[in-house]
Amino acid sequence: MDHYIQTLQERSRVNYNLRTFLQEHSYLEVDVPVLVPSLIPESYLDTFSTTFIAPHMKPVPAYLTASPEAYLKRLLSMGIHRNLFYLGKAFRNNEPMDGVHNHEFTILEWYRLCPDYEAFMQETEAMLKAVMPPAYTDTPWERISMEEAFRKFVPASELKGKTFDSLSSDRFTQLYVQYLEPNMGTRGTPTFLMDFPAIQSPLSASKNGIAQRFELYLNGIELVNGCAELGDGAALEQNLAEEIRIRSELKKSSIIPDQGFIDAMKNGIPPCCGAAMGIDRLLMVMGGYQKLSDVILFPSSKLFS
Repeated sequence: MDHYIQTLQERSRVNYNLRTFLQEHSYLEVDVPVLVPSLIPESYLDTFSTTFIAPHMKPVPAYLTASPEAYLKRLLSMGIHRNLFYLGKAFRNNEPMDGVHNHEFTILEWYRLCPDYEAFMQETEAMLKAVMPPAYTDTPWERISMEEAFRKFVPASELKGKTFDSLSSDRFTQLYVQYLEPNMGTRGTPTFLMDFPAIQSPLSASKNGIAQRFELYLNGIELVNGCAELGDGAALEQNLAEEIRIRSELKKSSIIPDQGFIDAMKNGIPPCCGAAMGIDRLLMVMGGYQKLSDVILFPSSKLFS
C-alpha cells in the first residue's frame, strides 16, 4: 500500500511541476477530444476503433486518439496563436505487453510558437530538470546527431556501405532499435538524439533530407519525441498519402484520414516546435523502476491478462 501511495504522490508532484513550468513560460493548457471520427494516418501506429451511436443518427466509425496533435494544431490554425499544451490520456493498440508500453498512457504534448529547434530543446531540458532528481540537473545533457550515432554505435558491417539516411525504413528501424537505443542516455545524463532522416519524420520540418527532429532518452528509454513542425500543408498531405500507402502495404487496419487536420495545415499554422512525452515512462525511469506496471496502478497487462 505504501508503494501505491508513493506512486500517486510522485505522479501528482511531477504533473504539478510540469504544469507550473509551462504556465510560467506562457503556455496555455487546453482540453481536446480523445474520441474522434478520423485520425492522422501514421504508418507505425495501430489504433482503437469503435462506433459512435446516437439516437436518430446513422452509426459512425470512431477512434481513440494516439496523441492530441491533430486538435492542438487545429487550434493553432484557427488563430489561437499561443503556446499550447495538453496533459491527459492517449491510446495505442497492438503495443507489446512489455515493461515500456501500455495501451492507455498519460501524455504531455506541447507546442511553442518558435521555429528555433535548438532553443526548443534547451527549453525541454530546462522543463525536465525542474522535475528530475539532482543527479540529472547539474550538467548539460548530451546531444548527438543521428549521423554521429550511427557512425559511433552501428558496426560498419551492418551498413554495407550505406549511410544512415539511405537505408530502407525497415532496416533503419532495425539498426536504430538494436544499436542506438540501448546506448542513449547511458553516460550520466539524458541524451538528445537529433537530426533524423526526413523519410522517418513525415510531420517534421526538414532540409536536405534531414528532419529537425529529436528524441530524448534516459537509460535507453525514449521519453520525448520533438521537432520543428512542418508548416507546408501541401507537403504534409503528400507525406500522409505515403503513410497511408505504407499502412496498406503493412496490412494495417484502414482508418478514416483526418481531412480536417490536413485542411487546417493547408490553411497554415504559425512557425512552431512541438513535442510529446510519456509521463508514465518518465516516472518509471526517475524512480528506478523496470516496468510501467510499477507506476501505473491499473496497467493493461493486468486488466486484460
